[in-house]
Amino acid sequence: MRKGRVELFRHLYRRHYAAVQAYASQCMPGPLHAHEVTSQVFAQLLQRMVSGEGFVGQRHPGCLRPQLLGNVRTAAITRWHREREALSPDFRAWVAAGGRWPWGEDGQLALAFQRLPATTQCLLWHSVVDRDDPASTARITGLALNAVKDWCDQARSALRQARTDLYLERLERQDCREVIKRLAPRAEASPTEEVADHLRVCPACMGVYKDVSRLDGQLEAQLPVRLLGWWTGQDYLRAKAATPVPLDDPPFLTRLMEQVRVDAPAQRSRVRRARATAATAPRHRGTMWAASPRVLRRSRAAVVVSGFLAGVGVGMVALAACDQQRGDQGHPPSASRSSPAPDDPPSPEAPTPPTFRASDRVPADAYTFQRGTTAGSGRGTRFLGSSSFLRYDRVVFSTGDALAHARLAGPPGGGAWIELVLDSPARLPLARITPTADGSVHDISVPIIPVDGVHRVHVTAHCPTTAEPCIELHAFGTESSLSPGAE
Repeated sequence: MRKGRVELFRHLYRRHYAAVQAYASQCMPGPLHAHEVTSQVFAQLLQRMVSGEGFVGQRHPGCLRPQLLGNVRTAAITRWHREREALSPDFRAWVAAGGRWPWGEDGQLALAFQRLPATTQCLLWHSVVDRDDPASTARITGLALNAVKDWCDQARSALRQARTDLYLERLERQDCREVIKRLAPRAEASPTEEVADHLRVCPACMGVYKDVSRLDGQLEAQLPVRLLGWWTGQDYLRAKAATPVPLDDPPFLTRLMEQVRVDAPAQRSRVRRARATAATAPRHRGTMWAASPRVLRRSRAAVVVSGFLAGVGVGMVALAACDQQRGDQGHPPSASRSSPAPDDPPSPEAPTPPTFRASDRVPADAYTFQRGTTAGSGRGTRFLGSSSFLRYDRVVFSTGDALAHARLAGPPGGGAWIELVLDSPARLPLARITPTADGSVHDISVPIIPVDGVHRVHVTAHCPTTAEPCIELHAFGTESSLSPGAE
């Protein structure tokens, strides 16, 4: 990349896309907003690399994945300062509460991790936090595949030693220090008789022994929480696994490579002219002219990428307009809680789905396809959770209807809602409908921009972390703003 091989950025993009998009989907309120943040983060990384700026920061040096996730949080919080509703409810509550890291009992594990060399941190991140398979870990770290397991074992031993060193710094008695030093090398080995005698009479050393000896077994549960921040490790892994990696290059990279190809002949010509001028220029001006081709290349690339970065936001706005023309083609969905999984392609023998008029109210159980929903408590109803969706393939809308309507019940205490999305799961929702907080069935209507024609409707749900599934849907549709009973 630093030598001008811009096309190699696609490997970084595809390697880290699922993790970045999954993390963004938990920070932002919908899949389109998450995709905007993901594109912004990768475009900024490309800009920094092409311009020659160092992208290895002080936090997690040498490991790109956690830096990208940190940039997602930064980009999301920046949007929150401009627009208070720009974040998902859970992440917004975490930010509003001060963004406190869940250190647990003492936070010493995170401090021990930060003391490790960059390569060791990277191994632990991908093997413990991301739980990548050995082949992926080998590609990311540059290690030979047959050496990954041994290196991961050594990384765990290094973390255990760093954790023990932190205890040693706090111990004042020399006999305690000697005992703890003898525990670090082999945590799985039983303590010697002398060490065991000391542990029986010294509660402080016994606590250290239990913590260090259990570290390997508890690492998968403890380390992700201390490095991911507000988001638990299991949710992160599930969302990452559910996020498809795009097969095509991102638009900003495609445009940049095209620009580089167009500019290459003119760039070489400018460099030759600059060198020729430097050869005939006075000696006291030689340094300035000798540096000009490099400055020219770097500034040119920076200007080009800056333009693409500024265009990311405009491109995302255009994405919704493109969806209007593409119809059922859609875009790859994200792992957002409000985003469904990809639609299964219909089989050639599948019958034509029934047609419903939105103004006649579409029953919940009249879906063409569903994933993860279950039968509700009443006839024709369906329960939805954050990872489920209902799809209705042929729903007729009329421009005379200015309200979206749903009959539904949510969890007591609130915090849940459903979204009606037309044609593609990646589009902005037509409506977001929030049930009442008393847990009972109500008819809820919200204003919409009127639409007409036949559309595919995706119904997704967002649930609070304490309730899954959380929405019981009876029916949905549209109505005129003059209809009686609209709330």
